[in-house]
Amino acid sequence: MGPIDSMFLLVESREHPMHIGGLQLFTPPEGAGPDWVREEMVGALRPEPSQINSRFRMRPALPINTVGSVFWREDNDIDLDHHVRRSAVPGPGRLRELFELTSRWQGSLLDRYRPLWEAHVVEGLEDGRIAVFSKVHHALVDGVSALQLMQRACSPDPDARDCLPPYAAPEAQRLEDTVPASGLLSPSSLARGSRDLIGELATMGPRALQVGWKALRDPDFATMFDAPRTILNGRIGGSRRFVAQTWEMDRFRTISKAADVSFNDVVLAVCAGGLRAYLSELGELPEKSLTAMCPVNLREDLTEVGGNNIGAIITSLATDVIDPVKRLEAIHRSAMAAKTSMRELSPLQILLMSGLNVAGLGLAPMPGYLNVSGPPFNVIISNVPGPKKQMYFNGAHLEGTYPASIPIDGMAMNITLVTYDDQVDFGITACRRSAPHVQRMIHHMEDSLAELEAAV
Repeated sequence: MGPIDSMFLLVESREHPMHIGGLQLFTPPEGAGPDWVREEMVGALRPEPSQINSRFRMRPALPINTVGSVFWREDNDIDLDHHVRRSAVPGPGRLRELFELTSRWQGSLLDRYRPLWEAHVVEGLEDGRIAVFSKVHHALVDGVSALQLMQRACSPDPDARDCLPPYAAPEAQRLEDTVPASGLLSPSSLARGSRDLIGELATMGPRALQVGWKALRDPDFATMFDAPRTILNGRIGGSRRFVAQTWEMDRFRTISKAADVSFNDVVLAVCAGGLRAYLSELGELPEKSLTAMCPVNLREDLTEVGGNNIGAIITSLATDVIDPVKRLEAIHRSAMAAKTSMRELSPLQILLMSGLNVAGLGLAPMPGYLNVSGPPFNVIISNVPGPKKQMYFNGAHLEGTYPASIPIDGMAMNITLVTYDDQVDFGITACRRSAPHVQRMIHHMEDSLAELEAAV
């Protein structure tokens, strides 16, 4: 088990479930009868156990032992009735009730005595749509991997009826330097990797000094020391609140073009405006600007799935700026400063520097740490590219896909978005106690987007 994968298991507790989730909304195919969900959708999500991908057969070797959280064991007795469940939303069957149900699932732990994933098929929505909520432990896959698997599971052909669920994806071709029987690196590859690691570590000190010098010279460069204390950065409980929303991608692109900034800059600005209004409404907006950690995919091979290979940059959200256009410009400058520094580093150096950026979160569970140390950043905002065309799962049209991520001590709110064809699907996951009434964020983000449209 890789060290990052193992970390997600070692830090998990009842108050800190470490799985990522995804809510997909489907419209049944035309002519679907009353038994379509049970016979077709649930049937497709319960393939033969032999079809389950080896990655999704893995469970911790010794679930109740710390040492067991650093080794995987393959489970050859997959109980698909446990992993794939059928549920229904209570009346009146609105999205509000669906989000409440999803919130409870996102706040409950996965069974470590089984492979660490579940899929819930949800009926009873008033508009006739079907929802599928999937959750998988972050030790198995990261967000980019999860979206890649979802894309492979669906088809752009509405007539295709051979779609397999994400956890039954065909096995990827193994790397030449991998020992097939164990999945461990061969001795020659391990030796080469050790030499590379020593070389990277030797240059890490000078690189860190360069980054530190840049932080002193560049006022737009945000660091782990710049975040103010907010209500979002204390201890959290185990109960979650999940909300989601879709916006047209053209609204973001129009602002991006008019302001000559990136699409991601506009995303950050919309979130920043929403956070500014949300905290102001609660009387908790700090005078100093909030900062965000933005994960960065480090994979060179986009077909690679499984494990965790992500970096992290920190950017200002300029929440101390009232004018929405000036706020967007400040975010753009901060993001450019972070990206420029990252371009000067190798992938391994990026990973090591990213570890420094998020190290404060690893110390957050220590008693009293959050009382004496400021947060390394205030919120996590992730942008994951999704399908570029309309997709179907065995004839059911995918209407939207909404990610549910992980709040932790020191980080009570996590915002993740997925681009899908001509829309942007946001999912916000938060601690119910530390981030109260988080559903208001959706309205504030709409106001923030409208303000930018009017201003540019």
